[in-house]
Amino acid sequence: MLKNYLTIAIRNLIRNKVFSLINISGLAVGMAMCFVIYQYVQFEQSYDRFHAHADRIYRVPIEYSGSFSSQPITVTNHPAIGPALKADFPEVEEFARLVRLNLFMNAASLSYERNAEDIVAFNESKIYVADPSFLTMFSFPMKEGSAATALKEPQSVVLTASTARKYFGDQSALGKELKLNGQNVLKVTGVLQDLPQNSHLQFDIIISFVTMGEKWGYDIWGWPEFYNYIMLTENADRKQVEAKLPAFTEKYLGDIMKQYNFKSIFFLQPLTDIHLKSDYSMEQSINGSERTVYFMSLLAIFILVIAWINYINLSTAKSLERSKEVGLRKVVGAHKYQLISQFFFDAFLVNLLALFIAMAIIPFSLSLLGDVVGKDISSFVYTSGWWYSPTFWMIVPGVLLLGVLLVGLYPAIVFSSFRPAVVLKGKFYKSASGIMIRKYMVAFQYVLSIFLIAGTITIYRQLSYMEKTDMGYAKDQILVLKAPAIFDSTFNSKLQYLKNELKQSPSIRQVTVSSDIPGSAITDRNKMRKTSQESKDGFITYIQGVDADFVSTFDVPLIAGRTFTEGESMNPIFRRSDGPPKSIKVLINEVVAENMGFENAEDALHEKIAFAYGQGEHEAEVIGIVKNYHQTSLKEKYKSILYIYPGDVTWKYIAVRVNTQDLASTIAAVEKTYLQTFPGGVFDYFFLNDHFDQQYKADRQFATIFTTFTLLAIFVACLGLLGLSVFAATQRTKEIGIRKVLGASFTTILLLFSKDSTRILVISYLIAIPAVYFAANNWLNNFAFHVGMGWEIYALPPLFLLVISVGTICAVCLRTAFMSPSLSLRQE
Repeated sequence: MLKNYLTIAIRNLIRNKVFSLINISGLAVGMAMCFVIYQYVQFEQSYDRFHAHADRIYRVPIEYSGSFSSQPITVTNHPAIGPALKADFPEVEEFARLVRLNLFMNAASLSYERNAEDIVAFNESKIYVADPSFLTMFSFPMKEGSAATALKEPQSVVLTASTARKYFGDQSALGKELKLNGQNVLKVTGVLQDLPQNSHLQFDIIISFVTMGEKWGYDIWGWPEFYNYIMLTENADRKQVEAKLPAFTEKYLGDIMKQYNFKSIFFLQPLTDIHLKSDYSMEQSINGSERTVYFMSLLAIFILVIAWINYINLSTAKSLERSKEVGLRKVVGAHKYQLISQFFFDAFLVNLLALFIAMAIIPFSLSLLGDVVGKDISSFVYTSGWWYSPTFWMIVPGVLLLGVLLVGLYPAIVFSSFRPAVVLKGKFYKSASGIMIRKYMVAFQYVLSIFLIAGTITIYRQLSYMEKTDMGYAKDQILVLKAPAIFDSTFNSKLQYLKNELKQSPSIRQVTVSSDIPGSAITDRNKMRKTSQESKDGFITYIQGVDADFVSTFDVPLIAGRTFTEGESMNPIFRRSDGPPKSIKVLINEVVAENMGFENAEDALHEKIAFAYGQGEHEAEVIGIVKNYHQTSLKEKYKSILYIYPGDVTWKYIAVRVNTQDLASTIAAVEKTYLQTFPGGVFDYFFLNDHFDQQYKADRQFATIFTTFTLLAIFVACLGLLGLSVFAATQRTKEIGIRKVLGASFTTILLLFSKDSTRILVISYLIAIPAVYFAANNWLNNFAFHVGMGWEIYALPPLFLLVISVGTICAVCLRTAFMSPSLSLRQE
């Protein structure tokens, strides 16, 4: 019996080559994309789950209320909170703190002296300082050294394997010495395997916390710039611990919260929630989006459903041919269950062939997807993904069986239930029920396609808007150098010499130094207020160190007042070395003026303010108001920024505004001058516009992924439309011949065939538009600055589908319409 089913199924596939190809290719693409998206979703959901104690590790962020309520939730916290939590809460088994080294110094370079003439040196940006417990709490695999002891001693450093190779080649790194900024000697006490890609913590170098001082940070309830992680005991309840945090906060921060009229709200954030469920300020790395994961999951299902719908549509469309087969089988005595079995076997064979093709497509698709997202998803899949996932190997046969059931059930039940006299006349195809079912399914495909195309247009319009919007400062032709890691009395004089030398070049227009640059998050923030106000009336602002050339180099507009002059810089303690306190001058932006209570920003000019910076609070005069500009991406609101002109060694960047003609020679000249000024330094540079574009890397990746799978979904839907058009043209060949004999033109015939599709498209459009508006508006509201709901998302999707539909029908009808009437009239 099975052999007979197989023979008939193969015969049907061969006899209907075009329809078989459309069905199998559509199902194969649908299955492949479904499985690829599943692996991508699994990868996104796997973040930080490889740690042995992942279910017990929590991060401790801060949420503010009161006078600091304008501050976003921040994932960093006070350095003292970890030790205090362990001391006060028996449920806290261990704590670990992590902090960027650049919080303590303007730049960091490491060097290794292989011999007197061979010194390897690099500027490093991913250097962190951590507690000894960091390596035992987290399960980053060690390649060399012991996780328990690697960060216990001062001057200890742990490297990742790729960083170790950069300095030591294939030699063992353990025990070797590196110099930090040419002065501090660090001993390599451990080497980690390169960090897994599915870790939200990404770093290259870890320095022991005790290097900063034996008990540093244990009593500091300020400077909330430290990543704090705690590990609860096995039976501890997170909610019970969080319930005790308000009293804990009051114990340690009660006085300062009362003084400044704010509240700090601590909570515990599960480690495994960070990548997909956290979008707070000061994230250690770029996170994913739980919403994106859910949408991608739905998209995978939709693509597969579209492929199944195509199969059902084509099966019912070809009901005339299959109905004759069913009628003959019934006449010769075939039972109903035998007919049902045959249709299910046909569906099984098509789905099985599609599955084999899909499994062959997947490796190539994963590789392409990895290139788009910038992560090696293939390695994850083959080391800890589907090959090791029982769930996946349950899904594969599940998809196969569900596909067989869905695409085989309808034709099996319908055809097998008709009387022989009816099906031999092929009347099901002409019945209202058969036609309406196909129309409903085509309408569903149109609705989904309109939604996806509108989504793609919305994403690209917003991305284009973010990339092309004037940020409020000049970001083109800006060459940014990382400041040298020098901490002695010669730094400022050498830096001034470098500026003067560079300005003499005709290819260089401006040079400035600063603690931060536009396009990056400002690292310093603290309290400020008008001197006429009490401390409780203050607010938090970002503090950026700039020099007298910052405004002119970046073309930042001043709406009132003036910028700094060279004589207004300050030394580290805000005093002249030989006299009374120095009069401090500051700039503010419009947001600061607004937070100070001024309706017009210009009214804040010459206002006396007090701000916390370094040790204690300092008074200053506002000499200029800077127009708001986007310090970071358009996802965020304008930042509140206070600009100071410090005289201490806080400069991290040297920005050089250059002419683009003969750029290579200009860069070479800048490098020569830089290395002459700072012998032994590392010349490290980038262009500001490239640096700025990195902010939208994740958005561009999402747009590419979304567009790719949208096009695939439309492609699969078009396969079904193509199949239906081919069948319709075949069935109406004789009608077309008669119409041509009576004088019908090709345009008339095309309109005849496209009339139903156009009507279905219009109805689908009316159904889809409310969903498009709601989804697009909801997504755009995630951006502080975004485009409006343009006409494009309403007009282009149906127009695009209309062109595709008419084009497909036109291509199919072309051969039939131009066939000789004498031939077409012979068709049955």
